[in-house]
Amino acid sequence: MWDKDFWNVTWSRPYGRYNSHHQKVWEVISPLVRGKVVDLGCGTCLIYKGKDVNLTGVDFSREGLNQAKINYPKGKYILADALNTGLSSKEYNTCMILGLLDYFENWEDILKEARRLVISGGFIIATLLNGFEGHNWTKYEHLVSNWYLYKEKII
Repeated sequence: MWDKDFWNVTWSRPYGRYNSHHQKVWEVISPLVRGKVVDLGCGTCLIYKGKDVNLTGVDFSREGLNQAKINYPKGKYILADALNTGLSSKEYNTCMILGLLDYFENWEDILKEARRLVISGGFIIATLLNGFEGHNWTKYEHLVSNWYLYKEKII
């Protein structure tokens, strides 16, 4: 259902604008965002618009990456599967997974890739939509509306 074709069609439509949800999420996560950042499932990169982030965005949707280049032209973008990016290990200070965990029943595979990419002392930051895929994320920090925050410091 959520294959490349689905996301290419989704991202080819006007996605919208930077809104209050994006702003609230950024306010909470920005203190953890430092150094080299990799965003797994970056989509349109709307959250980075107007920011100054050393970003590598990874998505398997070509159209998502086309929109990302418009919304955040400073980024470097890679067409790849977030589960197997092909990027070098321990190269990033921060790994963002914004809205992507929602599409996995089992998060371990994508978290394994994120942990591989992040240096010791860095962070994995993910947003979660409560109730999606049957998960209950209310044990995590509440951000805004029904969005929650997963964060993990890499040891």
